Amino acid sequence: MRNQLALTALFLVTLPTWAGKRITMESVDLETNKTTAREILIDADRLRTNDGTRSVLFLSKGGNRLVLIDKARNEYREIDQATIQQMTQMMQGAVLQMQTQMKNMSPEQRAAMERMMGAVVNPPGTTVATTTYTPKGSGTVNGFRCTNYDGGRAGTKMAEICAATPADLKLSAADFQVVQKLQEFAGTMVAALENTPMASFVSVDQIAPKGINGYPVQVTSFTNGKATTRQSVKSVADAALTDAEFSTGSATKVDMPTMPGMGRGKNK
Repeated sequence: MRNQLALTALFLVTLPTWAGKRITMESVDLETNKTTAREILIDADRLRTNDGTRSVLFLSKGGNRLVLIDKARNEYREIDQATIQQMTQMMQGAVLQMQTQMKNMSPEQRAAMERMMGAVVNPPGTTVATTTYTPKGSGTVNGFRCTNYDGGRAGTKMAEICAATPADLKLSAADFQVVQKLQEFAGTMVAALENTPMASFVSVDQIAPKGINGYPVQVTSFTNGKATTRQSVKSVADAALTDAEFSTGSATKVDMPTMPGMGRGKNK
């Protein structure tokens, strides 16, 4: 037993570690007051968010890719540039087919279909309103100095954001570069979808807000003018991170959902 413990300790000591940051966060449902804890792990090339039974990895070395992990199912999916192109093509075909079918529906049937889909399907080339952020002075969130922004779209309040500079978060340029890469990748992904007939379902400012200087340390989201959720950074600390913390573990890779039907399929 003593030898086993010694070998285990030696193994743990010799695991490769990387200097990084551990960010703890809290999300509050303002209607139910339910609180959910989250954490973000960051090093120079990788980022991971852990949220209950879900995790999201962003890996920038060797080509940008998102990895979506469902811990409850012990499965994961990957999104890279090729996946984005495939999703775009599928959405174009599926939504154009849906538009053709809706042309032959009665007004009542069309309205019911639009309600079921959650939004009106716009034809290709439709300009979709984006959220515009206006600075509203300085603030402080959990000890972090930040700049307040009000986000509005088409005259409706969508968000309140307080964004801190990397220095105020004690993040170095190296720490923050993976966040910038993620924002660029997310912007590319959403922009690709915005060029499809699915534009009305997609908002680039939900993933990579434009017009915000810094990293959001608090985001309050609004629906129909009412605050619904608030997410805040609680702490930022140095961390020695291992490769295992950026792995998928024993999870099985599955394909992205296909359209129509959005079914799931395991890789063969």
